[in-house]
Amino acid sequence: MTDRRVVLVTGSTDGIGRATARALAAGGMKVILHGRTKPKVDAALAALSAELPGAELEGVSFDLGSQAGVRRGAEQILARVPALHVLVNNAGIFADERVVTDDGVELTFAVNHIGPFLLTELLAPRLEESATTAPSRVINVASIAHTRGRIHIDDLTLANGWTGYAAYAMSKLANVMHALTLAERHAPEKLVTYSLHPGVIGTKLLRQGFGPVAGAAAEVGARTSVRL
Repeated sequence: MTDRRVVLVTGSTDGIGRATARALAAGGMKVILHGRTKPKVDAALAALSAELPGAELEGVSFDLGSQAGVRRGAEQILARVPALHVLVNNAGIFADERVVTDDGVELTFAVNHIGPFLLTELLAPRLEESATTAPSRVINVASIAHTRGRIHIDDLTLANGWTGYAAYAMSKLANVMHALTLAERHAPEKLVTYSLHPGVIGTKLLRQGFGPVAGAAAEVGARTSVRL
């Protein structure tokens, strides 16, 4: 059994998530990498293991856009690690078309909020149990786009007036609200929660959502999550 603190970073096969995982592993934490597909997770594990000999790394693959997939992923994590100290809800998408999942949820909202929300609920008991010497943490990687978001409570699938930005901004506002709600529901000596804007970072998501916009390196975007 590892004596290292254990962190799960969702969406850590590339971009900010991978930079976050690398920095945390280099700092001595055991890191569980997550991605939607096993080949991507395996490739990220191999690359980081080569970069960081001696790092303690594991991988898990599941689709945050599927509630059944999230439940299976949480079961795998709980079965494999007896302690979990940090959950970084980093994974996110910026869709270029409106898609409704099999669960009846608009895809951006499913991947960016509903999936992370469900994952957090399923892992929260383990996080609290692991807070023996310091509070465990949930870190939601949100975006300054939350300031332009609106929760369309009567039209969460955005059947009327969907745009990629509207869907993204709504999901990021939900990330911030989720962190606030977690802080209200959990004792601070057991679980503390944060939401953050990582900056304008030159990731695949930025290019897909905003075109050829200049952005900072992924390592810059990871700094706040790593510090928290």
